[in-house]
Amino acid sequence: MRGPAPARSAFGRWCREKLRNADTDQFGHVNNAAMASLFEAGRMDLFGDPAIAPQLGGAHPAVVRLALDFHRELFYPGEVAVGTRVARVGTRSVDIVQGLFDAQGCVASAEAVCVFLDPAGPRAAAISGELRQRLMAQGEPT
Repeated sequence: MRGPAPARSAFGRWCREKLRNADTDQFGHVNNAAMASLFEAGRMDLFGDPAIAPQLGGAHPAVVRLALDFHRELFYPGEVAVGTRVARVGTRSVDIVQGLFDAQGCVASAEAVCVFLDPAGPRAAAISGELRQRLMAQGEPT
């Protein structure tokens, strides 16, 4: 995945998150685990969308692969914007691409593969046609 930092224009869905002092490490920058949580907030913003959440049929999203690239340091205090876009929808998984931005530009980027766990048992649920359409609509930048 390593490559240049994505531009803001690559994303159509956005949420804002406030940085916390607890997000920092002993060197004063925002910890990599905190950045992973910021990306999670962006994915949950997507899956909690009223147009998408009802289509899950009780299934819960789960990350089965997460790759992060850190492009530069991020410092507290401040706010970040998490850009999210659906890159691919398969029969049982969805690929999500994200960027984490402060006022100066992209700080980190992520690629996640998510499945929806079937509420009837520990397996990946099939993605319905309607859910597929709703997720694919999140793939285009605005």
